Amino acid sequence: METKAEIRKRILETRTNLTDDEVAAKSEAILQKVLKTPEYMEADNILLYADYNHEVMTRGIFEDAIMRKKRVYFPKSDKLTNSMLFFQTVSVKQLEKGFMGIPEPKENMQLCYKFNPDEDTLVILPGVAFDTRGFRLGYGKGFYDKFLSSRRQLSTMALAFACQIVDEMPDEEHDIKMDKIVTEEIIYSFLRI
Repeated sequence: METKAEIRKRILETRTNLTDDEVAAKSEAILQKVLKTPEYMEADNILLYADYNHEVMTRGIFEDAIMRKKRVYFPKSDKLTNSMLFFQTVSVKQLEKGFMGIPEPKENMQLCYKFNPDEDTLVILPGVAFDTRGFRLGYGKGFYDKFLSSRRQLSTMALAFACQIVDEMPDEEHDIKMDKIVTEEIIYSFLRI
């Protein structure tokens, strides 16, 4: 079995080789699937990522969620602690380049996301690779695993291109399985046990 580092390198190279047109077309197909899922339709809060480096594009999800009066939050990373806080965002103009050049909320934003168990929240995650068991491989800093480890009640949906799915990859105790992975070809759903 390939190591996580080998999988990360191989999949990042594959994803980088997608053309801008391929990324846009595949992202649109994924968007159309996401908007029809019950998890998305029923969520009051959407924790979303700002795409970069040929990730599945999320602007269409953001615009649809705002139109439907959902509250949308983007992560701001703390590179010293490898942790994230989510801030409510109502316009892409509130985002600026942050850690690793990833768009994130500007410093002066004060509306910090606080989870309210009475509200339905969906976390939409990026990733480098995913396996057919639901495990996610990120960039290696553990930001999302840390954030989700104390928030297991949140519903998770990862977005990926079909070329980012592998049969199996090594997993560790702290790795958190996704509830759903949406690609342009198929939606993978995983039961929590």
